[in-house]
Amino acid sequence: MVPTALFSSLALAITLSGVSVSPVPIPAEDPKLPAVTADSWIVYDAHADVVLARWNANDRRPMASVTKVMSAIVALDNVELDDVVTVPAAATSARGSSAGLVVGEKWTVNDLIVAMLVRSGNDAALTLAGHVAGSVDVFVGLMNAKADELGMTNTKFANPNGLDHEDHYSTATDLLTLTNASLDYPAIGRIARTTFVKMPEDPDGRAREWRNTNALLGAYPGVVGLKTGATPWADKVLLGVAERGPRTILTVVMHSDDHFSDTRELMDWGFRTYSLRDRFLRPFFAEQGGGGATAGIDFNFSESHERRLANIPALDDGRWKTSRLEDLPKAALIGEWLGDALPGGGRG
Repeated sequence: MVPTALFSSLALAITLSGVSVSPVPIPAEDPKLPAVTADSWIVYDAHADVVLARWNANDRRPMASVTKVMSAIVALDNVELDDVVTVPAAATSARGSSAGLVVGEKWTVNDLIVAMLVRSGNDAALTLAGHVAGSVDVFVGLMNAKADELGMTNTKFANPNGLDHEDHYSTATDLLTLTNASLDYPAIGRIARTTFVKMPEDPDGRAREWRNTNALLGAYPGVVGLKTGATPWADKVLLGVAERGPRTILTVVMHSDDHFSDTRELMDWGFRTYSLRDRFLRPFFAEQGGGGATAGIDFNFSESHERRLANIPALDDGRWKTSRLEDLPKAALIGEWLGDALPGGGRG
């Protein structure tokens, strides 16, 4: 935890001691919240671990094929990527989006996850479920158990592929948790950023060439994932991940008329919004004509905010300059003064 008093006292001490502090530019105010068609959405700065904005983020809604991200996580938790799986007849009769699997074909778990995340194949999701758990029902139980483990308290799965069902729903907040959890699985990250893949021909010699259903890949700077979805009940859903420099922005849109346009708007807004470190440090500084800076605001950070601030790396864009206390020209004098000034820090 970073003591609030220490920041204020140190800033004042540096000013009083005569140590020169360069003026710090004040970041612009946050842009207005984005206007999107989605009924629920959320924008998250993964680098700072903070939600930047949200709308109806705790409303339960159908989630469509973004379900398959959880299916991939459960599969990776339980089996190996090079496991070989035989496609069952039940999987090939799946409704909705299909990867064109054929009964009796042999597929690796890796290739089934590719078929599930790139092509959004419902048949691939059912094939994986049977291999991992022996039955779809048992696999769905594993999905719900994983959701509980992740703290997705407003989520329930009824199938591994995302087809509409009254007991199959989530929220933008919970889907953000799922998206964030997926970042710990390198295989998901590798597959989700694949724009085009050519798989082996089917038994009849037909080509299997798939373009990722996420049209933002290669079209929006920095997008590396994650998963699209669309059903009659869910409308359009998209879990977005974009990386620029040190920042990673995660977005979720649910029940959208145009999930790609909405996600662009949210990512644009997220990257324009200054970072959490800027937000916290901004009130410390007031520009002065003499080239100095003073701190004159009483802060009341929550414990969570103090913890996050303590763990955020310094900005690398040259706007902020920091020094260790012991490296300052009047370090001993400042340290002595702080020892007397801070509560409980006095000598004797």
